[in-house]
Amino acid sequence: MKYRLLSIFIHALAGWLSLSLAFRLRFYFDPLIFKYDVMLLQTFPVAMLCKALAADALGLTKRIWRYASFRDVAPVFFAVVAGSLLFVPVAIWMEGTSYPNGPLLLDFILTLGFFTAIRFSGRFWMEARHLFRGSKALPGARVLILGSGDRGEMALRFMQSGNRVVGFLDDQKEIQGRLLMGVPVLGRLADLRTVLGKKPVDEVVIALDQPGPERIREVFEIGSSAGCRVSLMPELSPASQIKSNPIRELKMSDFLGREPVKLDPAPLISALGGMTVLVTGAGGSIGSELCRQIAALPVKKLLLLDNSENALFEISEEIGGGKERSSTAPVEEPQYSLNSSQVSALRSPTSDLRPPIEVLLCDIRFREDLEAVFKAHTPDVVYHAAACKHVPMMELHPLDAARTNVLGTRNVVELAKRQGVTRLLHVSTDKVVEAEGIMGASKAWGERIVRSAGYSCVRFGNVLGSNGSVIPLFEKQWTRQGHLQVTHSDATRYFMTIEEAVLLILHAEAIKGSGEVYILDMGEPVKILDLARQVVALKGGGEKSEAHPDIRIVGLRPGERVHERLHTPTEQLEATPVPKVNKLTGSFEAADLENRLKKLESLLVARDMEGIRKMLME
Repeated sequence: MKYRLLSIFIHALAGWLSLSLAFRLRFYFDPLIFKYDVMLLQTFPVAMLCKALAADALGLTKRIWRYASFRDVAPVFFAVVAGSLLFVPVAIWMEGTSYPNGPLLLDFILTLGFFTAIRFSGRFWMEARHLFRGSKALPGARVLILGSGDRGEMALRFMQSGNRVVGFLDDQKEIQGRLLMGVPVLGRLADLRTVLGKKPVDEVVIALDQPGPERIREVFEIGSSAGCRVSLMPELSPASQIKSNPIRELKMSDFLGREPVKLDPAPLISALGGMTVLVTGAGGSIGSELCRQIAALPVKKLLLLDNSENALFEISEEIGGGKERSSTAPVEEPQYSLNSSQVSALRSPTSDLRPPIEVLLCDIRFREDLEAVFKAHTPDVVYHAAACKHVPMMELHPLDAARTNVLGTRNVVELAKRQGVTRLLHVSTDKVVEAEGIMGASKAWGERIVRSAGYSCVRFGNVLGSNGSVIPLFEKQWTRQGHLQVTHSDATRYFMTIEEAVLLILHAEAIKGSGEVYILDMGEPVKILDLARQVVALKGGGEKSEAHPDIRIVGLRPGERVHERLHTPTEQLEATPVPKVNKLTGSFEAADLENRLKKLESLLVARDMEGIRKMLME
């Protein structure tokens, strides 16, 4: 607020100075006659007020001066026009037709010059300070920037503070060998290895538009082999007001990233608009992201169900802004007026367009409690994400896998059916395909229960950053042990970001199939050993080979296999209207499912662990 008030004062001062100078110029700096002296004295407060108000209304007083760019020329011009349109009628009204036209025209031109100078003063100061330092060796890092576009320019601004930018690399022919903002273009991107061999560089900043994971991996390997730190300049909105350096260290998601999926949100608005939506497992990795993205849609009500008090509290605080309701609180219906562009980006947690949420601390294994939830809230759409998902843990605890993934899923499905819910989507896993472990087998039972009731499933692999996934596990191993444990040198897994997976889940449900199994296109599987090597390199470890003590091959854990599959060789895929979402073809039969479930229940009552394990694996 102090910065804004100071900026308003400076723009007002510029309004006074431009009007005073306009009169002096018009009369060739001769002493003003009494009439014009009085005019100037009476109207300069109005000029100051009008121009300061216009500058504030057009946002000039809110912008950070040192980050001025060509995009700021238009707001400056329109602010000057608005200020003149306010001032000129008032001045003529106050003084009549005797007010001279010459000073008004000169005032407009001078105000434009002063406002432009104010806007770019911070940028000029930064550039002048950089030039003044000249070729002096700065105490900070020697930086090489890849890319000379908008991101490259932004990276230069941030890296010049306390560092020395030695040059750019860019593939544009017309700028080769020239200077950009006083910094030389040393060659093309393909010359990176050569440039690092000739020039001392401490840090390489990737400031390319959509560099892609392959390019990032290539730059990282070249930079690391030359002993350089590699950083990334992320994509920023043109209107972003950045107060701190956005350049960050590389993360594993940068190496594994894929071309972001872009889907029209209109089908989601149509499918979920005005609906009461229940998410089971709302506190988990997938469940919580489902809640975030559904909260960005015009749903009537969002029901968050989980048996973890802490996880449920955290997601309800995040999307509810601290205003979550108990299941008995009265609900005021919100009014929505959203278009596709608004829904395509997730709402801020502080947005006023949040739907009402209900926080339901409930365990799907307890049928009576779950039945009370369905009766009290009558959901229209159910996303069933609650499950026991840790492979080694379920090998040790088959009873819990059966209770949650099998009978818990049956509770959700049967109660949804009884309540008249016509749309339910079950979140499945690639580990159900020819399952070799308890977790995958129990989830396969869940798929059969869901499909036999006429509901749909969606099947996919690992998501980046989810609880228990390999990358957070590697991070913890490095912190605690100083080395990484890889189960098998040839092990591969599919990976996808949580945001993309959930977006595709929502669009798959919007297809409104009956008994379908949807398969998300996960791309090519990634070798876990390669991931481990990248983590070691990011953490500054030594030689990245499987024989090095930084990486240890420990063997597959119970229930794990070397390669995952999204479908069996006999299962055929068919495209759907949604890109990256396919579905399995062929008929489905759940032979004797009801009797098998009853037998499993009896084994659970008897706590026959071996019997449970054997039956699940059948």
